[in-house]
Amino acid sequence: MSGPGTSRYAGWADLLDDGRVPLPEALAVVDEVTRTDGRRAIAVRLAGGLTFDVLPDRGLDLGAAWWGSTPLAWRSMHPVDPGPGHGWEQRFLGGLLATCGPDNIGPPRGTSGQHGTHHLTPATDVHWSRRVVDGRVEVRVSGLVAHTTFDGPRVVVEREVVASTGTAAVEVADVVRNVGDEPVGVPLLYHVNLGAPLVRPGARLELDADDAVVREPLPAGRDPLVTPAPAPGLAPVVAEHRVRAARATLVGDAQHPDVVVTWTGATLPRLCTWSWPARGAYVLGVEPCNAPLFGPERDLPHAGAPVLEPGETWRTGVRIAVGPTREGVA
Repeated sequence: MSGPGTSRYAGWADLLDDGRVPLPEALAVVDEVTRTDGRRAIAVRLAGGLTFDVLPDRGLDLGAAWWGSTPLAWRSMHPVDPGPGHGWEQRFLGGLLATCGPDNIGPPRGTSGQHGTHHLTPATDVHWSRRVVDGRVEVRVSGLVAHTTFDGPRVVVEREVVASTGTAAVEVADVVRNVGDEPVGVPLLYHVNLGAPLVRPGARLELDADDAVVREPLPAGRDPLVTPAPAPGLAPVVAEHRVRAARATLVGDAQHPDVVVTWTGATLPRLCTWSWPARGAYVLGVEPCNAPLFGPERDLPHAGAPVLEPGETWRTGVRIAVGPTREGVA
């Protein structure tokens, strides 16, 4: 059986080599579009891979995403973004990835709003490329997301989104750079949002981790890593897991593939999860991060986030892959 993210048929570039397909864009389609609600997107469709939107107006985060005819990304209950002047939650439309930070993650703190500024900051110098690499047609989307002030922190995120034919996976690779003159605490969280039908009653998130610490007391009968059936009024469960391996797997079965989230453990040593199975919500958030979302550590300097020195850079990121269904599993 092929591994997570690998297509059963991976020889898509062979179609170019032997002349059955004349151009790479027949196998890797990239369109710059404006959705009906005015949102810009770079829409990527890959043979034997994923279909997904990259969002220039939202820090090159990922919007809608599909594995074949199956949606991967959770969509929130908001039909549109009401725009500036509203809170992060009111503007959150969902999508496969929403990046939180680099000024705050979690609840508002000081002058920083909930989950910081990245997801609501437009990228600049955005461009994309398509080329044949190692027998696959590869697409790269890149740009800069600047978080700068006159007399305070100046942090720039250089982002590259990479995916290719024959691989049902997308990788977001960031270089986070302190371009200011002072050290600055830089909290980061990659808010991966998975929805139905892959998130389903009884779906289990598999981790190599110690017992979870929950933000609020755990409701009766709930497990932070198991999604129950939808019901009205079910509360969200937010938990932190001290993982030993930078990998989380939404375990599939005969009808549903595995979804495997991996990340750079050296720069993202923590994992938070957000399970909200209420009817009309029904989302699982897999959230690698470098700082606490809750608890007494938020009272530490920089709310417990690591410090980036002037001129220093971090290389960090996340990969989301979809594996085959588990044949023979009932």
